[in-house]
Amino acid sequence: MSKERRYLITTADERTWEFDRPVVFLGEWCRLYDRKHIWQDMDAIVAPPYGLGVAKKDADYAEARTLEDMLFPLLCNTLNQHHGVQHNERFWRIVFGHWLRRYVNVMINRVKTLKQCFDVYDILGATFYANDDYSLATTDSLSAIWAFNDDEWNNALNARILTLLNLINFPVKTIEKAQSPGFRFNALGTAPKLKRKVLKCGRQLVGKCLSWFARDNDVFIINSFLPKKEEIKLHLAFQQCPKLWTSPRLELSEKADKVLRESLSNKMVSKFSYNNLQDVLTLMLLELLPICYLEGFKNLDNLVKQQPWPKFPKFIFTSNNFDKDEVFKLWAAIKVESGVKYFIGQHGNNYGTYRYMNPSIEELTADKFLTWGWADGLTQHTPAFVFQTAGKKTKSYNSQGGLLLIELHLEHRFVTWDGTFEFASYFQDQQHFIKLLESQPRQKLTVRLHGAYQHLSWDEVDRWQAFDPTLKINTGGGTITELISQSRLVVHSYDSTGILDTLSQNIPTLAFWQNDFDHLRESAKPYYQLLVNAEIVHLTPESAAQKVNKVWGDVDNWWGQSDVQDARRKFCEQYAKISQNPLSQLKKSLSI
Repeated sequence: MSKERRYLITTADERTWEFDRPVVFLGEWCRLYDRKHIWQDMDAIVAPPYGLGVAKKDADYAEARTLEDMLFPLLCNTLNQHHGVQHNERFWRIVFGHWLRRYVNVMINRVKTLKQCFDVYDILGATFYANDDYSLATTDSLSAIWAFNDDEWNNALNARILTLLNLINFPVKTIEKAQSPGFRFNALGTAPKLKRKVLKCGRQLVGKCLSWFARDNDVFIINSFLPKKEEIKLHLAFQQCPKLWTSPRLELSEKADKVLRESLSNKMVSKFSYNNLQDVLTLMLLELLPICYLEGFKNLDNLVKQQPWPKFPKFIFTSNNFDKDEVFKLWAAIKVESGVKYFIGQHGNNYGTYRYMNPSIEELTADKFLTWGWADGLTQHTPAFVFQTAGKKTKSYNSQGGLLLIELHLEHRFVTWDGTFEFASYFQDQQHFIKLLESQPRQKLTVRLHGAYQHLSWDEVDRWQAFDPTLKINTGGGTITELISQSRLVVHSYDSTGILDTLSQNIPTLAFWQNDFDHLRESAKPYYQLLVNAEIVHLTPESAAQKVNKVWGDVDNWWGQSDVQDARRKFCEQYAKISQNPLSQLKKSLSI
């Protein structure tokens, strides 16, 4: 049977489209909602999504970790030799481990998505940017995350992959980029409000003043995820002046050196086979490696040396800066290599439960990884409690209030499967859930969009208004605590940190999500099953809506039932533990 012939479109940039012939969109990310009037009348189809289903995800996850384990020592040796140093593998894992893991996932997704598309369709052409002066190397790991969603970057990446795979046997049209040479990405956030700017400046001023009292052997605590009051108490518990340490923004002037990177890549790949995924990932590793680890590494090191941080800290503790803060990571890696203990706290959900983060880089690199109650196989795991609510008053809710539906945002494209397709299915489930609500809860409904919704292209507000212009949509006005205080029932539409928060605070909670328990580790499933049995967690929008309708008249009565409370307590004891003496417990956990 002959394949259907179509022109390949890989991004949402319409300058790379053709309108006078049959086309295939590589994925849903190509079809922006606000451009529906353009693409809906085209002779177009969307290629089948890649990598869905637990069996395929498991297989790709296993392959990704194998490739990561193969590439990691290669990159360590290459950087050691190039920089004239002899850092150990733990040092480098702290510095670039998170980026490397995302790199492997992204490359598996992009390579296999293209291969699958070419297996299904006979590609009659494609349009790519003229990319002789374009670099796939971003400044740092944070900009790499945004690159994974960028049209120009993905267009250049796809062209490179197709070349390496020897799949370009069709006419290629080239166009000039709209931007100047180099990487561009979406804005990282909207301009902060005046009040936030003033508070930030105030914190920086206070932090600078407090740093004058720093001693070289102080414990170093930065972004602990504790409330600021509790973090200050923690400093005092270790008999030191409280500090409000901040990390400087990394700004590098260096550009990617194409000749250097080609030379280093050739040393890593002696013989290349276009059918070998390992060879493709090895050859492109240096093409995508962030500049701060290669050309800009010396300047990054100089910036680290300028920080007024302790020279010989008793230990380092963070719950946030271990991933995308290049200055902190290099400083921490240097200290850890000299013998300083490195403690990391859990930041949000997924830890201990998520099937495809087992274990995380931060769990592997820490001397102790402080969890919110669980332990799952590593000696680093040290059960603790939910940090973000430590010492705070229990959240309140209104037993006669409204219904709050908390939404997920479109994720960045750095998983092995087609997350955009999954999100489209997720969004349909959200609408179906609302359709099934009876009039009273629906009239009281507020849909809370995730704070990151505006930075990725899904146009949630427009989609919701098209679905029901009478819906109350909250786009970030007021805190989530304020919204919960006005609600009688909180519904989480995905497995989230919010679930841990409201359950641990004993707020009436429901949750539903797609794909059943496919995202969970085997060790976590029995605890989630407790919530399913108590009808707190639901695995379909129909079941969740039916439960809302059933309990709406007296939510407190349902929530107070012994089986519901028993399931909630058992789950929270494992994954969202509350401490009556958080400071004492944390000090003990951080003892060397």
